[in-house]
Amino acid sequence: MVRTVCAWLMLSACAAAADLAALIAPQAEVQKLAGDCQFTEGPAYSPRGYLLFSDIPNNRIVRLDADGKLTDYLKPSGQANGLVFDAGGHLYACQGGARRVVKINAVDGKLEVLAERFDGKRLNSPNDLALDGQGGLYFTDPRYGQRTDDLEQPVMGVYYVSRDGKVSRVIESLPRPNGILVSPDGKLLTVANPNVREIWQYPITGPGQLGDGKVIFTGDQQLDGGGPDGMAHDAEGRIYATYSGIVVLTADGALIGRIPIPERPANCTFGGPEGKTLYITARTSLYGLQMAVAGAPLAKDGPRPAPQVSRLPRHAAPQVARTSPMDGAAGVGAARIRVPVRLVSLLQAETREVKVEDITLRTPTHWKQQEPSNRLRLAQFVIPAVEGDKEPAELVISFFGGDGGGVDANLKRWNEQFTGDDKQITLTEGVSPQGNYYFSEVSGTYQKPVGPPIAGKKEPAPGYRSLNVILQVPSKGNYFLRLIGPDKTVKAAAAAFRASFGGDSAKEKPYEIQ
Repeated sequence: MVRTVCAWLMLSACAAAADLAALIAPQAEVQKLAGDCQFTEGPAYSPRGYLLFSDIPNNRIVRLDADGKLTDYLKPSGQANGLVFDAGGHLYACQGGARRVVKINAVDGKLEVLAERFDGKRLNSPNDLALDGQGGLYFTDPRYGQRTDDLEQPVMGVYYVSRDGKVSRVIESLPRPNGILVSPDGKLLTVANPNVREIWQYPITGPGQLGDGKVIFTGDQQLDGGGPDGMAHDAEGRIYATYSGIVVLTADGALIGRIPIPERPANCTFGGPEGKTLYITARTSLYGLQMAVAGAPLAKDGPRPAPQVSRLPRHAAPQVARTSPMDGAAGVGAARIRVPVRLVSLLQAETREVKVEDITLRTPTHWKQQEPSNRLRLAQFVIPAVEGDKEPAELVISFFGGDGGGVDANLKRWNEQFTGDDKQITLTEGVSPQGNYYFSEVSGTYQKPVGPPIAGKKEPAPGYRSLNVILQVPSKGNYFLRLIGPDKTVKAAAAAFRASFGGDSAKEKPYEIQ
């Protein structure tokens, strides 16, 4: 049932009525946007224009597009609960069932673990999370349900993941913390304490550093019932907390009013084209309410996983011939690869110009361009296998606004996808007519994705090679070019690949990940 919200408002005073009415769009109605779920949670709005929410018992994250289309975004989801995006489109998720916090990369859909243990012990069941605007992330780690025999942590705490992936416990005095927020100015941490209907607030004195906390609001037992669960901030720092309905508070906890919802809500967030839709997950359904105010802006970025890969020593770089003129075009930096004479014709193939948004590629005509297989790809090509290889190689071009997570983080990510004693890595940097670039060549056993990349399933593929480029286009951002496939086919295509974006191996210099 849908009603005009103004007719539903339960307010404590006339002044509060005026304040709350000013926050809601005129004649706005609570609209049911999705149903038939088991228990909805964790709404998060992507800067790319769609909403995600968790359907925990069904072990899935659901995507709602602007046209109302619903699809499964991730299934199984590790029984994901709280979700949040950064401004670059990377998704951070509390996987309560998997007992970890993860980051899903916006560029290629790779899932990376940010936190799953503290002091060597498994987390309880991460529930909700908030980015702090300093590259870090706070998350709560309670446990709900009957089972407690597998708990390893001595408390149900609040944790912080720093920009470089280090995990620390910052609150251990609350019995079962749930929803969590960082204020738009980054100065306050707000935590739900649902056992006693309280909202706590802590001053943030530095990344992962908190002052003494205090209770800023306690829900009315009759009007609000249990809670709060999840919460949201608008751009002015007001708090929208889920009790029996949505309780709206000032930034310091003064009551503004209450908005009833047809089903008991569990979480909420702002989104929509102007950020003025309040999305509410409520038991079996998702609801939306048009507001007169916008939500708080997304944080610029979040943590990177803690480094786990050691750098190869310099003597591990490929030792190959340097004598052929063709080698200089096909090689990677100081290490140049001799191209067999029978493959030279492939390197000298006729080319065509392909425009991919802000960059122009000149690719051989026998590289077959295909329709992108997912939303993260701008373009993709199939490179025919050479004699001796059983499958073709693939070239993928992607783009992400800003720095796409950083040069070093992406180079490490590509490097980590290869394993084995024969693993070799060469890194260089150079300048092309289209911008500065960073070039990574990796070979060995590739941990090849099986099925959707976001599912994280892999199988070993020995004898693979990957040529990876981060092309920095001035005033636009980083473009990601990746040529990957069987070793011989990738070697044969190396010179054409480098030439496609204007790279020059002779002018490149070695690069080291910091």
